[in-house]
Amino acid sequence: MNRLYVVVLAGGSGERFWPLSTPAHPKQFPPLLDGRSFFQHTVDRAARLVGPARVLVATRRDLLPIVREQLPDFPLENCILEPSGRDTAACVGLAALALERRAPGGCMLVAPSDHYISPLHAFEETIRRGLHLLDRVEGLVTLGIPPTRPETGYGYILAGDAVPEQPAARRCERFTEKPDRKTAERFVEDGRYYWNSGIFLWRAATLLKAMARHLPDHWASLEAIREALGTAEEARVLDAIFPRMSRVSVDVGILERADNVYMIPATFTWDDVGAWSALGRILPPDEHGNAVVGRHVGRDSHGCVVYGTTRPIATIGLRDLVVVETSEGVLVCPKERAQEVKDLVRLLRGAGT
Repeated sequence: MNRLYVVVLAGGSGERFWPLSTPAHPKQFPPLLDGRSFFQHTVDRAARLVGPARVLVATRRDLLPIVREQLPDFPLENCILEPSGRDTAACVGLAALALERRAPGGCMLVAPSDHYISPLHAFEETIRRGLHLLDRVEGLVTLGIPPTRPETGYGYILAGDAVPEQPAARRCERFTEKPDRKTAERFVEDGRYYWNSGIFLWRAATLLKAMARHLPDHWASLEAIREALGTAEEARVLDAIFPRMSRVSVDVGILERADNVYMIPATFTWDDVGAWSALGRILPPDEHGNAVVGRHVGRDSHGCVVYGTTRPIATIGLRDLVVVETSEGVLVCPKERAQEVKDLVRLLRGAGT
């Protein structure tokens, strides 16, 4: 893997993890797993894969103090700093520019920093299969997760024919973003659908070529930025151009439109920790099936996710609820409706709360 760099995405706002996650302190940074953040775990995983020197962190400039607090020895020159968040197409485009300047012809693994992945050796083997494919085709690779339930909070990939150059790979026929329950159930029963992990692998040059074809406005902006990289004008040009780029994900803007997209089925356990209910899947449960972070005293309470930061939480007779207490607020909801927290946050903002 001596030509591979890992780009860790560490921006976003994590609205579904309110009241713990806020725009100023997104969900990848709180210590939710073994006393450490998902961001720290992601960087550790990347460093083991490629070595610390080839790990890049893409984040908003205002989040840099948190990055440096959690990774005090991480080199500043390996940080790709966005003036503002403009979704993943702009982010990975900027990262591809930085990588092409640093290592022309290099490959980049795009790794969101809020994922749970285990075991590490299976993750590494999946990446090796992806690199093997990139040795034989010029394409864009996503890692697909065999679905274990009809999840409505994930995107799905319809897997097509096997790729002769790499029998483990499949061509991507169609992407479907966050289907309704009935559609998700049909996808799981079908057997040809995979969750879209949001973990991508490609040559930086291939991604930029695809951007020129499918997102020409992004490409024009990035070309203007490219000229300023490494000069005294870099910050000024980024501030002038990057915030004007439209908000679009790399999935929607490029992968759904390109005809050279491939999928490697993952052999590792994965969760994108997209909502509070995810903690019930990845944290070891107590004797009543509750996933608990903080101080909790429960009586006849089962299957709950309980998170507290400053005060003890006491529960009686609860079933399958999320109960969260932080300095930002208190949240109580059924686990099955945890995806709706994002909508609730928007209501709170609209009410000035």
